[in-house]
Amino acid sequence: MKKAAPPSVTGLILAGGMGTRMDHRDKGLVLFAGRPLICHMIERISDQVEPLLINCNRNTPAYQQLGYPLVQDAILDFSGPLRGLHSAGPYLDTEYCFVVPCDMPRLPSNVLACLLQNIGQHAAAYAFAAGQAQPLVLLVKSTQVRHIGHYLAKGGRSVMGWLKQIGAVAVTIDSQPGAFDNLNTPGQLLPTGIAPPA
Repeated sequence: MKKAAPPSVTGLILAGGMGTRMDHRDKGLVLFAGRPLICHMIERISDQVEPLLINCNRNTPAYQQLGYPLVQDAILDFSGPLRGLHSAGPYLDTEYCFVVPCDMPRLPSNVLACLLQNIGQHAAAYAFAAGQAQPLVLLVKSTQVRHIGHYLAKGGRSVMGWLKQIGAVAVTIDSQPGAFDNLNTPGQLLPTGIAPPA
């Protein structure tokens, strides 16, 4: 009996924020362990997805040099990560979209596999680790993305609020301490902050 083809998954790295807590620097381009954060994230997921998209809203030439398609927010109001995901909608030709932030350089390599195993008939599945929900480490059916516009138009901004609305499932991920830490402040980039990725 022929095996079913594995699900097709587009990757989306969210790097379109204002970097408020990072002194308004473009967080994806901030150096950590000698390389831009965005490069750490590409390394973490690029071999698991096809294609890989990057959501960015400034410093476009620098992101273009990475060689991946770029997605800019359709409405540049910096209204949060849901705007970036919604703007990627027209580029999604795969069954699923795997979403990650640009600032989580120790993201475990097994996250996508765990989410795929557990999404079932749910509209989306997100990671739950170390007692905390990680709504921006997210596998969502591409058909759901186009509906984000309605949520945003009504003033919705919360990723978790939207996930609850569509009936997403939390998936517990066993991980090492710090694996899901976001690098939000300049202090976290220093040697005394989070350890470099393994």
